[in-house]
Amino acid sequence: MKKYIILLVISLVAFSSCEAFLKEEPATKYPMDEYFNNEEEVLLYLYGCYYQVKNTVFGTDFMYLTDTMTDDIDYTSTNIARKGVAYLTLNSTNSLVKSVWGKFYALIEQCNILIDQLEKNPGLSAANTKNIIAESQFMRAWAYYNLVMLWGDVPLVTKPVYNIAKDNILPLRSNKNDVLSFVIAELEQASTYLDETPSAISVQSGINYSLTISRAAAKTLLAKVYQTRGQWEEVIETLSYFMDGSTPKDNWGLCSHFNYIFDTRYETLPERKKEVLWEIEAEGVTNLNNTWHREVAPSALKGPSGETIVGSTNGYQSYIPTYNLIHCYSQSDMRYLEGFQFSSGNRPQFMKGYDVQTLNQNLAGANVILLRTADAYLTLAEAYARLSNNAMARSLTDVVRARAGLAPLDASLSGDNLIDAIMLERRLEFAGEGAYRLYDLRRTGTYLQVMNDFNTELAALALAAGTEQFINPPTGKKTVAISIPFFSVSKNAQPKHLLLPIPADERINNPKLTQNPDWN
Repeated sequence: MKKYIILLVISLVAFSSCEAFLKEEPATKYPMDEYFNNEEEVLLYLYGCYYQVKNTVFGTDFMYLTDTMTDDIDYTSTNIARKGVAYLTLNSTNSLVKSVWGKFYALIEQCNILIDQLEKNPGLSAANTKNIIAESQFMRAWAYYNLVMLWGDVPLVTKPVYNIAKDNILPLRSNKNDVLSFVIAELEQASTYLDETPSAISVQSGINYSLTISRAAAKTLLAKVYQTRGQWEEVIETLSYFMDGSTPKDNWGLCSHFNYIFDTRYETLPERKKEVLWEIEAEGVTNLNNTWHREVAPSALKGPSGETIVGSTNGYQSYIPTYNLIHCYSQSDMRYLEGFQFSSGNRPQFMKGYDVQTLNQNLAGANVILLRTADAYLTLAEAYARLSNNAMARSLTDVVRARAGLAPLDASLSGDNLIDAIMLERRLEFAGEGAYRLYDLRRTGTYLQVMNDFNTELAALALAAGTEQFINPPTGKKTVAISIPFFSVSKNAQPKHLLLPIPADERINNPKLTQNPDWN
């Protein structure tokens, strides 16, 4: 059987420096012996890997399987598969579970092919082979990190499938610790060759191909893996890259305003480039858009400063922050004032994922931010707290709090109380950005207790049938009295929800795959 590589529609990834290429109609299938003939074809395939990351995180599926399984986000609409995830009534046939699993492994296969071809033929891109392989290793490591955090033990596939008769197309699940060890090795090597800031490669045709991944991104992801394993000294060593002794380096930092991170009107600001370490860019046009926007967008458009925006998206508002989340914020917190608004229906909406420039319900240019410096600081703060260096832990947490306009932590805070404060700071900082809250609760062993407390509070609020007023960030004025909770559906977490089910179709196709506990 002749092996064909699928060259994904990589023109869907927005790179302004490759405008000429992006206007071409890409081919969709090439025989392997007719591809990888020169450096430009290598770079086009790398862009296919970028596309697969975009395909994984744009839209709704990845968000469904992360934030909505926690106490941060409620799903208010009627789609059965999405309700199953948000209400924790899903099973192994859930279409979202199948979708995200498949997208991660599609990215892994794409990276496997590129790495394999370059290792066999380094002369294809002699000056840039190590850098391109490093980018591919980073994306493959990112995929495996998420697979482990969602499913636990997963198949570890590091070689491409060229021939279904000869290659291993029915892999067993590997122990999650072995997978994470592989991820660590990948990221350590990648961080050696990645540039300080994303660079570019010029080819003979005159096209300048932008790269997207920096050493800082690799260091941050590597530290998150060590964080998952509780290897706190390794976290500190890895993230020393961001520090000058006990002071954060000037190379990186936080935006002066929280909304600069997510509002595309500010995406070229130099200060933003210090915080956003890895993002996937979108545009408000067909095939470049991020449909997560329509799920969270309000119908009354207001900018972060309260300015009226002409037009209406008629967003679905299918995903809203829970009362529990909103109630955690001080209403003077910049993350509250620039991260939320109350509009139609008197429910709060996320500003993250909401493109304030668009006038279209379905087409929006809201970027997906996957790694940022605030995560590096709070990951490092947790490591210091776990090792009882309370002063450093508080100092780094206070850097994030200062941007939010909050006072420093109490100087006497230590031990479990300090760790709890850092975990709360992570919740407030990253709410609505995907895989933060779920992963934090699972890795710390607190998921079941937190969700039980959430349901207890929900039942009490529903029984009391009370109301509450909030500061509406765009106007600075109090809302009308709003019934609380905003949405009243329990999320009855059970031990099986500590992992997702292996998709039923995957187990049919590969009978060697075992199921996670209690999902049969």
